[in-house]
Amino acid sequence: MKHETAYDVTQLIAGSEIDGWRLGYVGAPWPGPWPKRNGDLFIQDPSGGQVGIAWESEGPDIARILGVSPGRRGVYQVRFPHPVRSEKDLTLNFHAVLPLLKRALAAADEQP
Repeated sequence: MKHETAYDVTQLIAGSEIDGWRLGYVGAPWPGPWPKRNGDLFIQDPSGGQVGIAWESEGPDIARILGVSPGRRGVYQVRFPHPVRSEKDLTLNFHAVLPLLKRALAAADEQP
């Protein structure tokens, strides 16, 4: 199934894929300095659906901040558990929070 997309698939991060889920930048990759304390990313699910991610180094584990809109399944704030000093750290954190995101998306899909 082809999805309308909100984010540019050319910004997906090589090597971030896990079980068909991939992480991408919103806009161009960020310049230094590192470590980063927050940022905006997106996730693409195995079917091509997209989810916006506003990540923080502090705060709640996960919170939905916007519902479904054209081209995306919502926007979630997530807390990344590991310091972000590189693109590799972004991927590490993405893999760490993906189970939370999957559960949140499944719960949102069940709501009328």
